[in-house]
Amino acid sequence: MKVWEQGLKHEAAILKLPGQKGSEFTIENSTEEKRPYAEIQRSFGENVFEAVALIGVLASFVSPIWVWSSLPAKIPAHYNISGQIDRWGSKGELFLLVPVIVLMYIFLTTLNRYPHRFNYPFDITEQNAGVQYHLARLMVQALKAEVIWIFFYIEWISIKGAMGKGVGLGSAFLIISLLLVFGTIGIYIWRAFRLNSRCNNAG
Repeated sequence: MKVWEQGLKHEAAILKLPGQKGSEFTIENSTEEKRPYAEIQRSFGENVFEAVALIGVLASFVSPIWVWSSLPAKIPAHYNISGQIDRWGSKGELFLLVPVIVLMYIFLTTLNRYPHRFNYPFDITEQNAGVQYHLARLMVQALKAEVIWIFFYIEWISIKGAMGKGVGLGSAFLIISLLLVFGTIGIYIWRAFRLNSRCNNAG
């Protein structure tokens, strides 16, 4: 929540800047979307979530290699909706999560370069483009970090289960994961409407 607040302080600071001298970004016309295009510097909050995501990607590589020699031939390979192990497989399956995590990182990182192509619940104008693009990118960065660490947690629990130190993900795993992801989206929507209202009032 503090990271969200840091990012939003940055957005509030540029609330009046689009089209004005000294702006951190320039606004051009997007011919395809008929929507302003803003070249925006990455905020503190985005950098924090980026670092968290990268640590998660690195951990997903290192952890299986670190414990490989200690793993038995069979490891937990799948979990049911209650978080209980319902299939065991070769320990090589542990590395199946690594490309998923890497591809998720690449996809969301690439996606975040084009905030002017996102779907928004209201019109994007030169008056609100800067703050809305900042907020949307912050949300995607947060989701990227969350999803990567959710997958890494599954990987780590599988390692612990294989070594006899765990019994599964637990019944609360799915609920907590969904609350985390949809809670982030919910915060974004609330903030987006709030900032849009401030832009409209300022205009």
